[in-house]
Amino acid sequence: MTRRDPAAVGSGADAPGGAPTSETAARPALEAVPRRAWLALATVAAAYMLISINVTGTNIAFPSIEQTFSSTPRTTLAWALSGYSIVLASFMVMGGRLADQLGRRRIFNTGLAIFLVGSLLCAVSPVAALFIAGRVIQGFGGALLVPSSLALVLPDFPPSRRTSAVATWAATGSLGAAAAPSLSAVIVDLTSWRVVYLLSVPVVAAVALAGPRLLRDSGVTTERQAMDLIGIPMGTAAIGLLALGIIEGPRWGWGSPQILAAFGGVAILGPLFVLRSLRHPAPLLNLRLFKNRAVWSANLANIFMAMMGLSIWLVWPLFLTQIWGYSLLSAGLAITPGPVCSAFVGITAGRLADRHGPRILISVGSVFPILAMLWMVWRFGPEPHYVTVFLPATILFSLGFGLTFSPLNGAALRGVDPSAFGEVNATFNTVRNLGGGLGVAIVVALLGNEQPIPFERFDHTFFAMAFLGIVPVVVIGLFYPKGTG
Repeated sequence: MTRRDPAAVGSGADAPGGAPTSETAARPALEAVPRRAWLALATVAAAYMLISINVTGTNIAFPSIEQTFSSTPRTTLAWALSGYSIVLASFMVMGGRLADQLGRRRIFNTGLAIFLVGSLLCAVSPVAALFIAGRVIQGFGGALLVPSSLALVLPDFPPSRRTSAVATWAATGSLGAAAAPSLSAVIVDLTSWRVVYLLSVPVVAAVALAGPRLLRDSGVTTERQAMDLIGIPMGTAAIGLLALGIIEGPRWGWGSPQILAAFGGVAILGPLFVLRSLRHPAPLLNLRLFKNRAVWSANLANIFMAMMGLSIWLVWPLFLTQIWGYSLLSAGLAITPGPVCSAFVGITAGRLADRHGPRILISVGSVFPILAMLWMVWRFGPEPHYVTVFLPATILFSLGFGLTFSPLNGAALRGVDPSAFGEVNATFNTVRNLGGGLGVAIVVALLGNEQPIPFERFDHTFFAMAFLGIVPVVVIGLFYPKGTG
């Protein structure tokens, strides 16, 4: 059977001259949503929130984890962060395709169970190697859970309300990120960082009880194609080698044989992976999706936003604890207002995108993280000034994040056939998590292994992240189709 191009179905984003399409010329009135659909969304969103809590919670607890595994260099221990993101990204498209073909509820439940196993391994790990392995298992479970969760409930929403559903789903991730700093800091302060991973147990139990009553499959696609069993490890190895080269380059030496071999592997595997993806009928990364200008421009902006957004949660706790001398509890509480702001702004942004399209929100929102990073370079110093220095930076950064992430996700799904929701959403989140993994690799390389981290290294990190933030502004301003809103 000939493979359908999901990005082309119902899409008019590439109309000549960026002319408004029928979708943008006459937007339909918002339709009512059944109560069961909102309850089902809340159920899968709870599982997605669990992943967000584990991501941000790990970053907040990282200084305490470093103390437990004090004999392990920071660049090695950082694989618990970047390795998680790489595995999550590498297998997410596979998870989305399995969800579409084998049943979204089945894959969702499988991912939930695997994530729980990884969480328990993290909680009991006696050595760093097992802790990192637990995080990798969590990443694989998340790769099954994330795409199936949204795809499982999105068909229950009428087309005019799907961006709101996506925004609500994405905002729960921000709420998890908002709760994680203070929650994780309190847990670590009163007990141990290991208890952070035990939070998975009650959440998984609640979702497992509610799921049979609220979650239903909307049917599976009749299109069955073999997985690209060569492309999956090829793409994973290419991204892993790139992260390895970035993380370990400062410690091993940029001209060392190991680093040259890592980058040489990327130079070989990268083009081979692209060719494989173009030729295989069911590739790891369906490059056919990027024929649509709105899709590829949104995803390009997405990867750079993720580089900043997912790595800043590692940088802020380290800065507060090592430069300003905050306790882990104080650092967690200090960071919390930012993601709270992002969560509420994200929900509002989704509703505005439903009515007016995502372009304006993304264009405006992507500027704020750059301003936040430049504020950090200009105002952050060795002496602590929370209210006048740190708090404005976190609010400004989070405001931009809230305005962009939900609309970007919704923009990637506009005009997509419902039968391909799992794959398209998985592709978007693959790009997002690849960006997060590479962002962590970059900031870890910039911060180095010194204890404590010199202030100047943070300054360089903030400046580098500001440069990363320029890309989304340019891409959305120049390439995102004006006709899409």
